Amino acid sequence: MYEKNCSSYNSPRKALHHLLNEYHPAFTKADLIALDATLENTRTQHNANIHIEKLKQMFQTAHHQNISVLLVDYHMPEMCGLDFLKEISHLPMKKALITGEKDYKIGINAFNDGLVDAYVRKDEPDFPKQVQKTITELEWKYFIELSNVVTDIPEFNYLKNNHFVPVFKQFIEENNVSAFCLTDIQGGFVMQLRQGMQKHLLVRNKTQLQELARMAREDGASVETIGNLEQGNVIPFFGDKECWQVPASEWGEYLHPANPLFGDPNIAWAAIN
Repeated sequence: MYEKNCSSYNSPRKALHHLLNEYHPAFTKADLIALDATLENTRTQHNANIHIEKLKQMFQTAHHQNISVLLVDYHMPEMCGLDFLKEISHLPMKKALITGEKDYKIGINAFNDGLVDAYVRKDEPDFPKQVQKTITELEWKYFIELSNVVTDIPEFNYLKNNHFVPVFKQFIEENNVSAFCLTDIQGGFVMQLRQGMQKHLLVRNKTQLQELARMAREDGASVETIGNLEQGNVIPFFGDKECWQVPASEWGEYLHPANPLFGDPNIAWAAIN
């Protein structure tokens, strides 16, 4: 999940009360894991069951937002920014300290001590851009850490792929994406645009496309469909249907041009309106 909405507090004590007493993340790592109750010792299990339907339901609901990034000013009324951060050090959101010119070393020390994930100086000439850049970087780190149960599964290696991650981030920025959600374990995301529209981003590796080509051949698909899948030229998108629910002879209308991932010929991706 990914969302960009901002709110602010003029009173750090009110903010602290909200974070410690009222705020409850809508989604945690525990939502990604389902243990098999039929086994005697569930503590020895290491399989992750991804609740795709739950993710979709949360994506369609307006009240699914987690706090991913927190900006804290060092100079605040009522209490010091460092004291504020110490009170919430156990909370999982990423934290950035805003400092002045004379106390930027405090930000460095807070970073080195693990109290914050970043710091920004107010006197920087491009301060607004630096704040936005910091937020964007910390949002991604929050997403990766929240999703590391998934990214440790081999099928999701692309989420840590040094060639794919920049493409994914660029797609988010260029399309003004406000939220995204995993829709299938093969590698599909639905993206909510700020204009109210949606797009789908599909990621497939050669092994997955070769398997689809085999299924298509066995089910009587056209030579063109089989060839395009084998060569990685297309990626099928069946909407809410599974591939086996659509006769392979009809797959042609579900195929979309694939973009090669420069730097990693094993992966292709496609964007669908």
